[in-house]
Amino acid sequence: MSVIDDYFATINPAQRAELERIRLIAKEVIPQAEETISYGMPTIKHNGISIIGFDAHKNHIGIYPYSGHVISIVEELQEYDTTKGAIREDINKLMPKSLIVKIIRERLKQTSEAGS
Repeated sequence: MSVIDDYFATINPAQRAELERIRLIAKEVIPQAEETISYGMPTIKHNGISIIGFDAHKNHIGIYPYSGHVISIVEELQEYDTTKGAIREDINKLMPKSLIVKIIRERLKQTSEAGS
């Protein structure tokens, strides 16, 4: 079991299912991803850089692309409750896979440009 699996064991089943879905999507986009707990939440890293974090909250799932820039440029996020660094996903209105993929790819693009 990974540290993320240990974390998931503490989460209620409905929220855990969505966190596992986000994790699987991230692993599809980044097969060589590293899994860790960062800032107290499951986080997917690539080349040592945090790409996306995700966490269960009382009334929503928090998705954290570790970049306010990503949140500001992904237009589809306008229909979601966001802050400068977080996206709040209603557990009853899950984000489509394509949007999660887009968030991850934008973050990867941003990190690769920063490393150039």
